[in-house]
Formats: sequence, structure tokens, C-alpha cells
Amino acid sequence: MAVGDRPPSPFAPLRPLIKPHEQDAAGGLRKLASALAGLDARVRLHVQLLDSEAVEHWSIEGGTGKPSVQRRAPKKKADVRLVLRRATWLAIAQGRLSPFDALFGGRMRFGGDTELGKRVARHLSDPSVPFVPPC
Repeated sequence: MAVGDRPPSPFAPLRPLIKPHEQDAAGGLRKLASALAGLDARVRLHVQLLDSEAVEHWSIEGGTGKPSVQRRAPKKKADVRLVLRRATWLAIAQGRLSPFDALFGGRMRFGGDTELGKRVARHLSDPSVPFVPPC
């Protein structure tokens, strides 16, 4: 389905982690860590959520092993770092916005291991939508 006058995105959104009416960013991050189970590699994410003047730092570990979510900057170097507004994270977690559309649209910044980031996106993508890698 098209958004406004724009054509539909070729990039798959994530499987919804939270319901469309939910506004719990922390709950979405906890579900993100759990959804990383089954990924064939351990991954450490550093997510910075921006909300007006406030910045929340989240450390998320997932993949192999027990998932972990803590509201703090990571103690160990993160494999992947994401910086985005709280509203953007909610749209991604609700499955309404593809992470690649957020990135290419300037709504999210990415740093770290690009290949691991793409593997994470593929692992979390909605299986009902064909996965199209960005490059």
C-alpha cells in the first residue's frame, strides 16, 4: 500500500514487535532482544533514542545466548549503533516503517558492522514481504 502519493517501499518492514496502538519504546526494545533469538551470531546493539532534548541510551544483546536489554550506554563496544527519534523507533517496531526506509530517508543513523546489521534486518523482517537487500 502506498503512503500518501509515494509508491510502496521495496524494503521489508520488521515483523511487528509491538501493536499499532502501543507507545512503549522500552517494551519494543525488549521484544527486539527476544526476537534476535535464532540469529546465528551474538550481536550487541547501542540504540540512542532521541525525544525532544532528551537522549536515552540502550544496550541490547541478542542472538546466541540470553537476550539482555539495559537502559545505559553499552559497557562493551557495540557491533551496531543506531540513532533515531523515539517516534521513528515506534514506527519500525510496529512494522509500519522499514529500517532501510528510515535509514535512507534520513530518519535513522547507522554505524558499525554493516554486514551484521543487514543480517539482523533480514532475521527480523516480516516473512510475508519479500526481503530486498539494500545493496
